[in-house]
Amino acid sequence: MAAVRYTWMFRAAAVIYLLFGLSGIWRYGLTDFNPSYRFPGLGLGVLAVVTGVFLFRRAKFAIALSAIGAAIVAIAGAFAAPVMPGPVILVVGLLALLCALYAALAARVLFTRDAGNPTIR
Repeated sequence: MAAVRYTWMFRAAAVIYLLFGLSGIWRYGLTDFNPSYRFPGLGLGVLAVVTGVFLFRRAKFAIALSAIGAAIVAIAGAFAAPVMPGPVILVVGLLALLCALYAALAARVLFTRDAGNPTIR
């Protein structure tokens, strides 16, 4: 039942992953931006697109990858917020809180046993 409850959250995360993945593919694959990072940039862009596509299908490995990514962003935001100048500290702090909330809810979907739920694969 938990995956049905958070369908909007996974769709929003899928859109975000698709946007970041497509921008990474565009920037590192189709332009001359920082050619020394071309292969890692393309690889991470493709990984983000694949994760976004499988988040639309609510696949477990995509949910796990997105939860790990959100946890990393939350930790980085928590460490970066105190050194930010002015009102940017609020934005970075809010980003850290939202990513931590997403990671917790995604972990709840991953570790909840619901045998009668055919929506999570």
